[in-house]
Formats: sequence, C-alpha cells, structure tokens
Amino acid sequence: MNTTIPETQTLIDYCEKQLGDPILWRTPAGYPDSLAMCLIDALYSPGSSYKSVVGVMLRYRVRHPYGGEHGAENLLQSITEANGPRLWAEAVTRNVDPAETSSGVELKSRIIQQGARLMIDLGLGTVDDLHRVVADNPRDNPVRTGWLELESQSAGITYDYLLMLAGLPASTPDWMVLRFLAELLGQDTGISLPAAHNLLRQTASRLEIDPGCLHHIIWRAVAGLELRDLPEDMPTVAGK
Repeated sequence: MNTTIPETQTLIDYCEKQLGDPILWRTPAGYPDSLAMCLIDALYSPGSSYKSVVGVMLRYRVRHPYGGEHGAENLLQSITEANGPRLWAEAVTRNVDPAETSSGVELKSRIIQQGARLMIDLGLGTVDDLHRVVADNPRDNPVRTGWLELESQSAGITYDYLLMLAGLPASTPDWMVLRFLAELLGQDTGISLPAAHNLLRQTASRLEIDPGCLHHIIWRAVAGLELRDLPEDMPTVAGK
C-alpha cells in the first residue's frame, strides 16, 4: 500500500482531534541517569493517571534524595529495606495498585522488584548497561525475553516504555501502531512497515514534529498512557 495525501490527512485529523494539546507532543524526558527511575515509571504508568505516577516518582525521591542516580541494585535494596514490595509500596511510593484489575494479580511494586532482579541477574545496573545490551537489537535480546516473562508483562507495552524512558525510542513502528494505522485507514489486510514509515514521515512533516515523536505519541495513545513529560519541578538527578 502506498500512502496518499488523503491517508496522511486522515492521520493528521486524528492527531489534532484526539491527541490533545500539541505542547505535549514530545518524547518523554526520561531518566538518563537512573535505571531505577525508569523501572518504577515504566511499571507504575499503565492504568494510572499522570498525577498518580508523578506522585510515586516524587515520593521515591523524597525517601531517596539521590534516587535520580539510582541503579537496579539501589532499587532492590530500597524494597528489601522496606521488608518487601507491599510494605515498600505502602511506605515509600504509597501506591499499592495491582498490575491489572483482575483479582489475584501481583502488585505493581512486586513486579518492579522482579524487574530490578532481572536487570541485576543480567549484569545491568545502569541505563548505560541497558543501552549496551539492547541498542543494537531492541526486539531480540535477553532483557526483552526476561521482561515478557514477568507477570502481566507479556504484551511488551512496559518494555517499550522502559526503553523510551531510558532514551531508546522505538526505531520502527511496533505491532500496536501498525494495527492502529491499519484500522484508522480501513485497511483490512494491514499496513506494511515501509508504508507505515512513509505515512508517519509525511504526517510528521505536515505537523512539523519529528517522526519518532509522532510514533511515540501514537504509541502512548494506543497503549492507554497519558501524554505527559516530567513536571518542571521534578529533578532528574540529585541536586538539580
């Protein structure tokens, strides 16, 4: 399928009508100095409001003033010192939300503990370590394999968001974006990767934003994550 001007206009209309204030059309600032913060944000965000997640991140920073530099081991130590993920969620983040609404599902805090252990088991303590392992092949690496085995994480939404928070935005439209574009355009047989790339590039040019940013905001909308960035008063490293 070759993208045409009507298809580009269809996507432009969707963005302008459904994706809110263009001032939020940006990739997240993320946490380039803290793998711990990446893990917490990625796993608390699904199903949570912007205000709720910001509160979690700020409360972690109140407990750990240098949390903006924390790695996976620091995060696991924080949970251990609180006597486990439930008490950590009650005392530190003050958020005991489950990973899903169905009964019997683990708390998000327990999955954060599992995510931290996964990173440590793979020898990854920092964001730079994560880059080293996944940058060349984000879709086929031990981090993704292990992540999809965490409870309630098999869809890969939080894995993709983890990479974005770590400064590794998706280099190609994932299956959710491809399916969304096909449905938006009424393409019953789907849309090819080249056509999706072309459509995103043309639409981004018309909207005067980066194609990677356009992919990100569409991905967030499809994944059910609010368009947001860090508030101006949230430091990303200690003392800043």
